[in-house]
Amino acid sequence: MWAGLLATNLWLCGTAAAQDFTAATDARQAALAAGAPELAADLFADAEKTLAKARKDANRGNTDRSEDRASRARDEFLAAELEALQTDLLSEARATYRRADMARARRYAPRTMERSAALITAAADALDRDRSDRKGASALAAEGTASARLALEITTIARDKPNVEDLLLQHKKDIERLQSAVGIQEDVSQDLASSVMLLEQEVTRLRTAEQQLTAELEDNRAFSASLEEEIRALDDELGGATAERRQLVRQIEAQARASEQLEQVQALFVATEAQVFEQSGQILIRLLGLNFASGSAEIIAASEPLMSKINRALDVYPASDVIVEGHTDSKGSDRLNQRLSQNRAETVLNRIVRDTGMAPDRLTAVGYGESRPIANNETEEGRAQNRRIDLVIQPATG
Repeated sequence: MWAGLLATNLWLCGTAAAQDFTAATDARQAALAAGAPELAADLFADAEKTLAKARKDANRGNTDRSEDRASRARDEFLAAELEALQTDLLSEARATYRRADMARARRYAPRTMERSAALITAAADALDRDRSDRKGASALAAEGTASARLALEITTIARDKPNVEDLLLQHKKDIERLQSAVGIQEDVSQDLASSVMLLEQEVTRLRTAEQQLTAELEDNRAFSASLEEEIRALDDELGGATAERRQLVRQIEAQARASEQLEQVQALFVATEAQVFEQSGQILIRLLGLNFASGSAEIIAASEPLMSKINRALDVYPASDVIVEGHTDSKGSDRLNQRLSQNRAETVLNRIVRDTGMAPDRLTAVGYGESRPIANNETEEGRAQNRRIDLVIQPATG
């Protein structure tokens, strides 16, 4: 509609006015794409009125006023777009900061609150500088949210006025739990500093072992590639193999590629984050470590690094179709669990589309509620395993 109107009035307005109209309509499209009619309703409505007035001026042959209003409309649409982007990406961070501020966190955790405010401001500035850099702004906003939540936790603890001994005992207990997770046997004679140093050494050793395994994997891949090359060379020497032999070679190559892709995705996650395995020709990523706010479809800030790994895993299978499955435990009604699982699956789907640019028609969100448990719902540990998101990837063929 706008393009047709611009063409009709071009001879009235002249080239400069036509350029202003084009810039205004381009800015309007960008604002629409950012969701400005809902997220920046007042600014978008004002911009629409300004553009409508510019259009009337063009119809009346008032070129100067038409140019001025079209230029103003462009600026107003750009402002609406920016507010919509900031509202979309920063609303959670700002709301969490406000909750912390109302809880008087600036008194009990001033440095943490200061860091949260700086990160939120940096996220807003990043969008202002480059509106296409949504990943960078989103990462800053997530850090700002996490800092505000930490300030709330510090405030809660400070208000309880715990003594130093209780804090140190809890700190020691946390370190012991981490040591247990990496397989270090508890030594009651160790002081806190020694326990932390031992834990650091074990993490370093595990990283070194991982690097060595990665190097061995690369060597195995190179060996596999050389074997495939020998098969092809032998086939050529024989003057061309039969159709069955060629088909076998293609199957071997396809299996090698599939195995390499699976290993690549498995290496992205630790055991507490996800399980990755092949099932009936599909790849299943069981996201045990992806957590949501209780009774909500909101992904908690602590799960943001895992969301980044999910995006990297999907990059390994380009052009594949993906089913995002939501599952819950058995607590609550069937109807509420079904709806909650569907909402969480849709949240993950929308995040994948937003962060990776994957075509929405390649993804499907399905909520199964409590109907597909993988563990015993009678225990807290089993229920925690059943509250999960599964990604089912159908690798593209050909």
